[in-house]
Amino acid sequence: MKIFFITRIAALLIFIHSFVQAQQSPAQLTSEKLNEYFSALTSLNRFNGNVLVAHAGTSIFDRTYNMPAAPEEMKVTRDNRFIIASVSKVFVKYGILKLVEQKKISLEDKLSKFFPDFPNGNRITVNHLLHHQSGLPREVKDYEKYKKISGKQLIAMAKKEKLLFEPGTQTLYSNIGFLLLHAIIDISSDNGYLRYIQDQIFTPMSLHATTEYNDKEKYQNFARGFTLDDGNIKRAPFVVIDRFETGNYVSTIQDLFTFAEKGFTGKYLPENLVRELFDENEILAQAGGRPGYRAYFYKNKNTSYDFMMVSNYSDIPIQSIIDDVVNIMEGKPYEIPKKIERKAVNLSLEKLKRFEGKYVLEADNQQQYILILKNEKLILKDKEGETTELFPDSETSFFYDPASKDGLEFKWDSKSGKYELYIISTGISLKAKRIE
Repeated sequence: MKIFFITRIAALLIFIHSFVQAQQSPAQLTSEKLNEYFSALTSLNRFNGNVLVAHAGTSIFDRTYNMPAAPEEMKVTRDNRFIIASVSKVFVKYGILKLVEQKKISLEDKLSKFFPDFPNGNRITVNHLLHHQSGLPREVKDYEKYKKISGKQLIAMAKKEKLLFEPGTQTLYSNIGFLLLHAIIDISSDNGYLRYIQDQIFTPMSLHATTEYNDKEKYQNFARGFTLDDGNIKRAPFVVIDRFETGNYVSTIQDLFTFAEKGFTGKYLPENLVRELFDENEILAQAGGRPGYRAYFYKNKNTSYDFMMVSNYSDIPIQSIIDDVVNIMEGKPYEIPKKIERKAVNLSLEKLKRFEGKYVLEADNQQQYILILKNEKLILKDKEGETTELFPDSETSFFYDPASKDGLEFKWDSKSGKYELYIISTGISLKAKRIE
């Protein structure tokens, strides 16, 4: 009788839960799933910041999360202004397209029109720069050696870079290309780059909290950035926040949402030019990050979903977050974040020796790594000489922090007959080719 009673109670609870779910709208269910996801992530000290999701122009999820381990000065509110790093590129693209609308420039204009002595400038168009097809590298060489790089310095440094491929034939993310677009706006507008962006985008759309970051300014409600260093949460150094004179905006979650709702209707930019901002799948997606900050801006014309995120903590699994949030919005499978406890296994020296060598990142050939064996351990050495001990948890995967999915993976390439290296950082997989 007792077992029968408990079974009936359990069945009744399941029925009530199903009934309550049936009464909720799709937007409410999506909001609940998003809150469950970010609450779990925050409890694991893997997210600190603001998140907003909208559908068909209506906000359905708008929350602020602060990690339990966050120091008091790290805690944020919805009104905080964050550095958005490469999400700034969306505004730069918009500024270029406004110049096209006003017939001050053309997408087919050559780089040599603006910089007559730029090597290969007659082969690179504004359109190539806009879509990361210029052939220019990701970064200028040895930029880390400088505390501050002016726009003029950057152009001079960019002129020394060799093309990695014929412009227009491949796509490779290039920060150099976008800093050149900044300079083109500066040259082509009447009152300079920032004044143009303010007059054409920020002011008309009432983006009052958005501007280009300047370390000489004091910004109200500015969220100071933090990183994880040797297991401790610490302030990110200012030198890595403001190394480049241009290309780094501050904004709020509300301003990003306002831009998402106003900027793509055809009112502020003709629809034929708005299309230039979206890919072949009708998606505009731009991630941004630097030590202390992560940001994301996503707009999908097909699903009518917008998603934006700002964080003042750079050690978050941003790629996993992006993938999972999109899956939640689209009703696809996803995983609630869980505590990670990776355990090392023993590998023979013979197996470890397979991975020794020198590797270079495909996305940025200035980033080189050496893997060596020392005291029967695999050691990663970067170009600055810093070393990290690696622990295997399978025959081809290694970690350095047992509580993180980040680490190294090796995959056999039958064409080269070598193991290629994949560096997993904040959920992003970056391929590195073996060169020695």
